[in-house]
Amino acid sequence: MEDPTLGQIDTRLIQTAVIGGRDSDQPVILPEQPHNLDEFIRQFGRDDFWCGTLLGGCGEPLRPKRYVTRVCHFAHEADPGRGECHRTTNSADGADHLFVKAHVTRWLAGQGHAAQGELRSFGHCHGDAVDFRLRHAKTHLRFELHPEDYRSWRRAADSLGAREGRIEWVFGRDDALARDMAARRGYALLVRCETEGNDRRVFIGTLTDGKKTPWAPLEDCRMTESGLVTPALEELRAEGAVRDDGIGCEPFPGSVALPRGQVVFAVDTEAAPLASSPLDVPGRRLIPGFVKPAGSRIVRACLSLPDTVPAPTDQYVYQLAGSVRLLVTDVVEGNGSSWAVRADALVRLNGLEAERTGLWRPSVALDEKYVPAARASSTCERAPLTEPAASGPKTPETAPGKAADELRKVLEGVAAKGATITWGELTERLGRWVHDLPNPKRQELLVEVDRPRVPDHPLLSVLVVTHLGRPLPYLGQVLSRLGAAEPASEFALQQWAAAETKKTHGAYGHRRTRASAAPPSAAKRPATGERAPIGSDLKQAHRRRAEMREKLEEAARTRARTKGARAQRLSQAIRQGEEHLRRYEEVRSRGRALRDWLGEGDRLLGLLIGLIGRPITVTPARAERRAVAPEPKPAKAPEPKPVEKKDPNLRKVRRLLGELDRTHGHRPTQDLLRLLDEIGKHRDQLARPLPAAETKHVERWRSRLEDRRSAERSAQAAAASRNASAGTGRTAGPPRDDRLPTEGIDKLAPTVRDILKELARADGTPLSWGDLRLRAGGQLPFLHPDDQVALLVAADRGTPGNEPLLSTLVDHSVAAPHRLYHLVRLGCGREPVPDAELETHRAMEALRLRQIWRYRR
Repeated sequence: MEDPTLGQIDTRLIQTAVIGGRDSDQPVILPEQPHNLDEFIRQFGRDDFWCGTLLGGCGEPLRPKRYVTRVCHFAHEADPGRGECHRTTNSADGADHLFVKAHVTRWLAGQGHAAQGELRSFGHCHGDAVDFRLRHAKTHLRFELHPEDYRSWRRAADSLGAREGRIEWVFGRDDALARDMAARRGYALLVRCETEGNDRRVFIGTLTDGKKTPWAPLEDCRMTESGLVTPALEELRAEGAVRDDGIGCEPFPGSVALPRGQVVFAVDTEAAPLASSPLDVPGRRLIPGFVKPAGSRIVRACLSLPDTVPAPTDQYVYQLAGSVRLLVTDVVEGNGSSWAVRADALVRLNGLEAERTGLWRPSVALDEKYVPAARASSTCERAPLTEPAASGPKTPETAPGKAADELRKVLEGVAAKGATITWGELTERLGRWVHDLPNPKRQELLVEVDRPRVPDHPLLSVLVVTHLGRPLPYLGQVLSRLGAAEPASEFALQQWAAAETKKTHGAYGHRRTRASAAPPSAAKRPATGERAPIGSDLKQAHRRRAEMREKLEEAARTRARTKGARAQRLSQAIRQGEEHLRRYEEVRSRGRALRDWLGEGDRLLGLLIGLIGRPITVTPARAERRAVAPEPKPAKAPEPKPVEKKDPNLRKVRRLLGELDRTHGHRPTQDLLRLLDEIGKHRDQLARPLPAAETKHVERWRSRLEDRRSAERSAQAAAASRNASAGTGRTAGPPRDDRLPTEGIDKLAPTVRDILKELARADGTPLSWGDLRLRAGGQLPFLHPDDQVALLVAADRGTPGNEPLLSTLVDHSVAAPHRLYHLVRLGCGREPVPDAELETHRAMEALRLRQIWRYRR
């Protein structure tokens, strides 16, 4: 027969009980070790332990169980008449609400507050919360050990706040309620208990966003009129990093992570200044603008940036970087919730990328030095041009009339000097807005300049020509809109334009107007030129000075071991760089001058980098090691390895071969041949024959240089045949020593670049070097092949790295059309293209060039 007491045996390991009765609130913890249990029994006895109702227990007596090989614990007596106990928490933390009540009551008494703790239940247990009412301080202190759901907690907080006044919340865990409180006042208080002997010691933590929570014993804290203060909270208040209004404060914005690198931003210059906003937090600033996430439309929003990040300008479009998050506030009565985008850093986009976003729409994707100075100025110049031109000759109250008056004054000065002018030169004189005008708006502006049309009166619009000195392609349309007869053909238009230009020069020749062909004075320039430089320009200038100093030192070291024309060019470049650095103090306080200084610095850095050469790579060394490695194999001979390694001439041969591999892309053929001759001299002085790998290397270079020299000679012969007018006594090519100096190349580079840009805008058909000389109108002399490469490299110095080179449009010769492009590409620091792929690659680059430049002006 089954023993009826077996069903009532308590197998639970109960660690806590109360003393003094079943409804007592005095908790104790039973030690787990037997020697500690003996001391515990001597202190409390054996018969006064209860499964207290405030612990969620049955109220029956408990007996301590002593074990040597097991954990000591409380247990119910095996009584058949005892009811079932439904207590759910048996561990030491099951009585934390009673320990908190007892310890906080004693602590408050020591602070001068006579308050008794009250236990609250939210359905979890009898001690979900412990409340203390401090009547003198008019504060309600609540230890919320087991949290409610958020909505119930908000209702309770509003109810207690209306009834009690100030509420001080201390939470039992780091959860959504504690985080909400931290968002409202910058911190939240936490409570936890740790076992010390037969007691549980109370600790208070200070929770802040993004930091580790510091904990302090309850006895180290203070109860003040502003609430419970921990040592860590005193430091936060001294720093001004928290708010004391508690739950009455609106919370700081919440945040949701956004995809990194997929959100772009542009400044909104027309937005009204921001008033106080809940999104404005210490250490950050709000900037109004336009935000466009990837795959979404453009929206107006504010961007929150750290104070340490330089302020963005309306000249650029930026990509958000760092931790990109969406900030959202709670609903504000009558206004709903506010939102903004938060980022830690900005990355400035180049012209093409900015244009693709739709947040910036110039006519072209510009280089950095050609970015419009200020969007506000370009807007005020563009917007009026969308309206029809006025019928009268003077409309000073409108922007089109004002723009036409400025252009008319400049053209009158150009006519008085008997010259012509291009749109690029007009941009330098009138401002960036001229460059941004599309061709239809330029036509309207020229029509406005010559209105009203007076028969036999000279036209000023014919003085605006292309970079090649030809009439504008839309000059006929301008004449038609002015009511003048349009020439029947392009040739007739050119003849008419030449005659009209002479007529205009004659009519204005006796006038010496103030608007001379010289650049306008600073007073007449756009206001943007008078502004102080922006912070980003100053930072860039500091970095550029450091880069320039570093490159000048490297150039000086390179010059010391260089001879001939390259050493002369290095000396000239070093002098230009030093003079450029000295000009910094003059331009640092002027915004426009500083930007011009930065642009000149880009040119000089490119010149220095091209003359110094590319850094040493490991590829030739690897190839050398692979080539030399097989040498020891036929090592039956007694001396090969040690003799080869000790021979200084062999080391010099290998060093010179490595220099050939590294520098052949940007060095003249003559210099490379001298290196090869020097290799031959050291080879003759070797004690043993040159190893097979080095022999093949030398022969390969000899063959390549012979092919290269042959191609250059054929190019010279072709150029001489196409330019027979140069004289019968002229040789097929220039003498080797008749090289163009660096200054001459730099002067010719803008002309060549302008010709190639016009060609890219037209049809992008490649032209030969002779055709290039014809288009230059005799400005290009006969050039050494190496100077041709240097000139095209200088012309492409301002081409961004992600765009095709304008030199793509120049053929080398009929026999080797791609050789010149190959050398220019290496001189510009671009990756080399295999010979088998060069033709296809160049055709694709030419196609890209036409697509990019077809809408550029």
